[in-house]
Amino acid sequence: MKNKWFPIVTMMAILVLVLGAVPVSAAPGQSGITHVVQPGDTLFSIARRYGVSMDAIALANGIANPNRIYVGQRLVIPTGGTPSGTVHMVRPGETLISIALRYGVDMWALARANRITDLNRIYVGQRLVIPGAGPAPSPQPAPPPTWPGPWSGEYFDNVALSGSPYTTRTDESINFDWAYGPPAGGMPTNSFAVRWTGTFHFDGGSYRFYAKVDDGVRVYLDDQGIIDGWRDGGLRTYTADRTLAAGDHTLRVEYYDRIQVARVYFWYKQLAGPTPVPTPTPVPGTPQPVPAVGWLAQFYNSQDLSGTPVVTRTDGAIGFEWGNGEPAPGVWADHFSARWTTRMALKTDHYRFCAMSDEGVRIWVGNTLVLDEWHFNNGVAYCGTYWAQTGTYDVRVEYYEGINKALIYVWWEPH
Repeated sequence: MKNKWFPIVTMMAILVLVLGAVPVSAAPGQSGITHVVQPGDTLFSIARRYGVSMDAIALANGIANPNRIYVGQRLVIPTGGTPSGTVHMVRPGETLISIALRYGVDMWALARANRITDLNRIYVGQRLVIPGAGPAPSPQPAPPPTWPGPWSGEYFDNVALSGSPYTTRTDESINFDWAYGPPAGGMPTNSFAVRWTGTFHFDGGSYRFYAKVDDGVRVYLDDQGIIDGWRDGGLRTYTADRTLAAGDHTLRVEYYDRIQVARVYFWYKQLAGPTPVPTPTPVPGTPQPVPAVGWLAQFYNSQDLSGTPVVTRTDGAIGFEWGNGEPAPGVWADHFSARWTTRMALKTDHYRFCAMSDEGVRIWVGNTLVLDEWHFNNGVAYCGTYWAQTGTYDVRVEYYEGINKALIYVWWEPH
């Protein structure tokens, strides 16, 4: 009799052990599922696993510091379904912040509703749920592209733009498909280069510049590189967004063809008109004006924010995963640093300012250092608390990358 029941008891014991090891189960009385934290889990990895935001899990479980979870902890994973609201289809030139402003909703709420983790990456045709928004505004026609000109063109019979030009001429626009032919009479059909320069008037506002080429291209705006595709390759398109003050600006486009077909096109579109910029309260280390919408970003080819910024631009949000690549043309892929500044309206409350980075990060609100994690890091999230009175505050974020992968996310909320 003992031998008869032994296999049954053994199987039941194994079944109990297996069921007890499963980390996910229904959460009685809660609208979600429960995840039991396993060795090696982080709040970030759990959020990615279930396709929800890290913030949503933290709020659902009352977690003040996203980096402080422990093995065996039972976390409710919110699964409230798709938020109700208007659906917006992303059009060319739109950013997450411009869409949020258009519907009058918070950009972070918009990102959470659509499970967007990189706030600077949305794509044309993407369908975004606008939480709590009324009927969508009537769509406005996209602005037509502008083909600037005339240009002063210098044509070289080598790919290095070296020596004296083979010929010079005025081109009404950069819109050429030379196919297998020469760009000018007597020139070679391959291994040639062209440099175009021109000064044009721009109204104040934000612009997107386009370069479509086969093979290499570089674009400079007021002698600052904005596009760097200086390599062999088939027909492809590069873009760069810049905010310009009203007035004249100088553009320089450099192009080369190595072999086979030769094509080069350059144009731009205005994305938005000028935005009034309030006079900011000076903050140490931020001598440049702060944009009214988004963050003024300055990138340095040093780990300690020393020297002159090699790239200055406006970012809608601080949410990037550059991996092993460079954050912008002309910025090193490793050993670089960045500073973002903005003005932020806060209400009377405690606020939690958080950052997840690889490597170091610091956050100031006014002149108060709220978060100081200036050390090697591997995507760990840290938070600091700040008590604010209703008003407008200067906020500064500083970041550096050492080696290998680079990422930085910054968010804040009432605590």
